[in-house]
Amino acid sequence: MGNFRCIWKHEVDQANQIARILLDNKKVALDWKIMLVHVFLYKVYHYRKDLGFTRKNFIFTKKLAYEAAKNIFQGKEQAWEFRRIEIKTKEILDNEKKGFYTEKIRRKQLSEIDLLIKHYLELFDAKKSKYPEIIREIYKSKGNYLAFLSKLHEVEADVIQAAITTMRKGTKKDRREWFQKVSATTKNVRMAEADQIYK
Repeated sequence: MGNFRCIWKHEVDQANQIARILLDNKKVALDWKIMLVHVFLYKVYHYRKDLGFTRKNFIFTKKLAYEAAKNIFQGKEQAWEFRRIEIKTKEILDNEKKGFYTEKIRRKQLSEIDLLIKHYLELFDAKKSKYPEIIREIYKSKGNYLAFLSKLHEVEADVIQAAITTMRKGTKKDRREWFQKVSATTKNVRMAEADQIYK
């Protein structure tokens, strides 16, 4: 029981996959510009930076929830673990100067984190050791798993709506287009994975 490494590896791998799909149009093509090494390296640097930033943002709530769930599973008090997340996200908000993070986003993320903590605690109870087996053990049918994914999509949609309306980066139209792409890509990746798990 526990399966901590396996579960976290899945989250990181999925975040990487989603980030790569989202930034596919920013990949550096190996064309004639390769001869201009400094241009090529500059583009590679920016692609990797964007990829890291996207992945970090995508996995932010999952990391907080995962660490709290792991601590709870190992005997720490659930109320304190959630309070610790509230304190940490408030500190991030207080230090935010660029307009990327707002109180409205933070509040919506806390609901997402609460759902994810419960999900991880259930997964930690599994006796299996491979991720697809863990999911099938905890979510006895594909319908049960899809119901969880639907709830997760709903709370993530609330975070996205908060980001569209309160962030101070880009235009509202640009934010809406980006987050719609994030939402659709995430849903497609998860649905494809669910099909693989329950084939």
